[in-house]
Amino acid sequence: MWREYLKEGSSTGKGKVGYLSIHVPEEIIIAAGRIPYRILGRGKPVKRANAYLPKTFDPYVLDSLEGAIEGEYRFLEGVIVANVSDAHRRLYDVWRLYGEPKKVFFLDVPKGSDALRVKTFSLALSALIKEMEAALDTEIGHKALKEAIEICNETRLLLQDLAILRKQKKPPLSGQDFFEVVCLALRNDKSHVNQALRKVLQELKGSQGNGVMRPRLMLMGGLLGSPELISLIERLGAQVVCEDLCTGIQYFSNPVENGSSQTPCPHEADNALTALARRYLNIPTARMVDTEARWRYLLKMAEEYNVNGVIYFALKFDDIYLFEYPFLRNKFQKTGYPILLIEAENFLTNVGQIETRVQAFTEMLA
Repeated sequence: MWREYLKEGSSTGKGKVGYLSIHVPEEIIIAAGRIPYRILGRGKPVKRANAYLPKTFDPYVLDSLEGAIEGEYRFLEGVIVANVSDAHRRLYDVWRLYGEPKKVFFLDVPKGSDALRVKTFSLALSALIKEMEAALDTEIGHKALKEAIEICNETRLLLQDLAILRKQKKPPLSGQDFFEVVCLALRNDKSHVNQALRKVLQELKGSQGNGVMRPRLMLMGGLLGSPELISLIERLGAQVVCEDLCTGIQYFSNPVENGSSQTPCPHEADNALTALARRYLNIPTARMVDTEARWRYLLKMAEEYNVNGVIYFALKFDDIYLFEYPFLRNKFQKTGYPILLIEAENFLTNVGQIETRVQAFTEMLA
């Protein structure tokens, strides 16, 4: 069965470097000879982190710090914290002093993707490379960077092919299955991931999902670190067919347009960094894209996947997504798409209340 291809991990013997934002280029970690490992949260109550950061911070930040203090990420060789919010900036400051691992790298991520910001971000990536080379005792050359870009682009294309299968009237895999596939891609050696994805696609192409037609939902919003919510939605009679999440379609939304030539030249590494900077600044997250552009992108996705309704998930105190929601709610409702907001702390709390609301929403769509 195709699930067997996606068993987590492969015995590569490579170390892992963690990261906390979709705007951190995995290619740099791979070029350093390590495996990128996306920190997605533990889904446990936060206790010790509240002594270092306010309780009103993004729950994902507090959860990540709790894991660092408890030593749950000690298996990582290092961690890259991106400056995508004030909470992440404070996380970097505290992690260096009290968390594990102690090798914590900081990446400043500008907002926007014009030429000036692409140049600024490419310089920041160059500085990150130098830091990692010194701390990890490795060399990140242009050849390794180019190979890493190619392998990550292959992962994106394979995941896009898998996502297209979900446009069918009866998708051959559930939303929970797809979420777990993406999470495996976020945490494992890309060579193993790509090999597994090719086998999955070969098995699923041409197949049809089983069962009756169910309401088709788009899930969108902030970070979702576990499949619990998707499992709940699908257990109550709907099907998640697309996700505008950093653990969903955003992750493989577009490839790196690497224009470097086959023959090495003095500026090839700079060209690769510019291509990386442009790609990672163009990921259509709420932070990077203005609300009108976000709306056009989301409407197109809803139409392509033929959804019947939208569930918007936001972590408590995640201001970027909570500010965006009222605008998108009005747009979706005017276009004829019912929308439900789920706001939760620590990824999924008040399960009983959430279950009641989701059940009422899916029954209305049905």
